[in-house]
Amino acid sequence: MTSHRFASIYSRMANDDSIIIQRIRGGATREFGLLVNRYGPKLMAFVGRMVERQADAEDVVQNTFVAAYEHLKDYDQQRASLATWLQRIAYHEALYHLRKRKRQVLLPIEVGDDVPDELPDDTTAEQLDEAIQTLPPEDQMLLQLYYFDGRPLKEIAFITGTAGDSLTREASRLSSRLHRIRQRLRIILIRMNYE
Repeated sequence: MTSHRFASIYSRMANDDSIIIQRIRGGATREFGLLVNRYGPKLMAFVGRMVERQADAEDVVQNTFVAAYEHLKDYDQQRASLATWLQRIAYHEALYHLRKRKRQVLLPIEVGDDVPDELPDDTTAEQLDEAIQTLPPEDQMLLQLYYFDGRPLKEIAFITGTAGDSLTREASRLSSRLHRIRQRLRIILIRMNYE
């Protein structure tokens, strides 16, 4: 699919979302089901990488849609696409769930080109997974969004809610935070190898 055709499809979907949102805001509440059907599977995949159990992921996604419905009047398509706005809500719902349940985020770990070069050369996927599990949920989710989902830092700043008025400044702060997380991972992995 050419990039022009993709952009055309994306633009049409965004226009469809705008029309649906206008109808919902106008009182056609049943139209919200269209958004649930369109974005539900994507949110399940997004949340499923952060929350261990399927039933818990389903609860998080349901809570996400409830919160989205309640705050639909606050959605501003100039700040983010509907998909990104929903992921922002899902991110915070997942964090709340993880803190409440005191569960760790599970990440699909594959050692490859995208693994930071600061890690010891002999690090295995299992060691990296174990090291990541020792990090706070916020750090684990940041690694998920940046390294495994390949999200740009400005989008992560919006999703994580750390974005103030300047997404550029927040993206720079997140870049520094990722650097510190990689440093901690290196220390954890070195300690694991000496135990």
